[in-house]
Amino acid sequence: MTSLMERMEIASLCVDTCLGIKEGEKVLVLADKEHLEYGEALNAAANLLGAETAITVLPDPKNYEVEPSEMVVAAMNAADVLIVVLSELAQNQFAHSIARKEATEKGVRYGGYRILPPGSRLTREDLLETGERVLRLIDRLTSADSARLTTALGTQVTMSLKGRKGFGVSPICTKWEPGRWAGLPNFADAHIAPVEGTGEGVAIIDGMVNWIGFVREPLRITIEKGRITDVSGGADAERLRAILDQGDENATNFAELGMGTVANALPVGSNLDKRLLGTAHIGLGDNSVLTGKVRSNMHMDALMYGATVELDGEPIVKEGKFLA
Repeated sequence: MTSLMERMEIASLCVDTCLGIKEGEKVLVLADKEHLEYGEALNAAANLLGAETAITVLPDPKNYEVEPSEMVVAAMNAADVLIVVLSELAQNQFAHSIARKEATEKGVRYGGYRILPPGSRLTREDLLETGERVLRLIDRLTSADSARLTTALGTQVTMSLKGRKGFGVSPICTKWEPGRWAGLPNFADAHIAPVEGTGEGVAIIDGMVNWIGFVREPLRITIEKGRITDVSGGADAERLRAILDQGDENATNFAELGMGTVANALPVGSNLDKRLLGTAHIGLGDNSVLTGKVRSNMHMDALMYGATVELDGEPIVKEGKFLA
């Protein structure tokens, strides 16, 4: 647990530099019981800027229970700024909810807060640099017609991106842009939904997988015509197959290509690792919040290190080194 001073220092950066909260704005903080102290720090920091604040404690979500209650949705839509402080898994589910998508499209500035390891230090300059990197990568993804993902372990996946829009999570969201939100205090990646039915190849996963954590041995995920058709690789492969079996018929959709954009951070074995510069991840299940055409009751990510990502044949990340 971080100290109160550390929590308030980071909270102040979040509400000012990251979200640009102004006097008189309505700010809603949603937190679970485990992370309530962080939610209280963010609520207090926003209040000190003159915002009208409210904080609500959310129950722990069940697996695949993605959407918040009607009462919470009404409060979200009445806010100017929404800050959510949940577990890594719940945070990922919330970000892929229809309620979040509709709120941000209406103009609510949204910050999803992830707990950093104790002793983490951030500066305004760090956050602004990461934000600029995300914007560059979003532009490259949007303009690309195709992507190829490879790793030294044997990943070989191709896909069409034609007509698809790139998205990103940046620490910076000081003004409204439809669909944009902030990863607080320093979570950032860029991602896109491949055209349905075009994903082909094999992804070797050597990082974290939602609901599993760090894999104990690499997973081999086979993708055919945009669907996950086989998973192999020991006990964790059995766990992943069981998770997919509990999902709906679209849980096996090849939903996303993503790349981390945060420098000088270390892996921790959770969804937070998606931010690491030089990593890539694939998403399974729902892609509707990324303007795809597939709705599912799950969205889960699987991470790989030392990735090479080519857009229209040009490397953007090469063997874990960011080039864009």
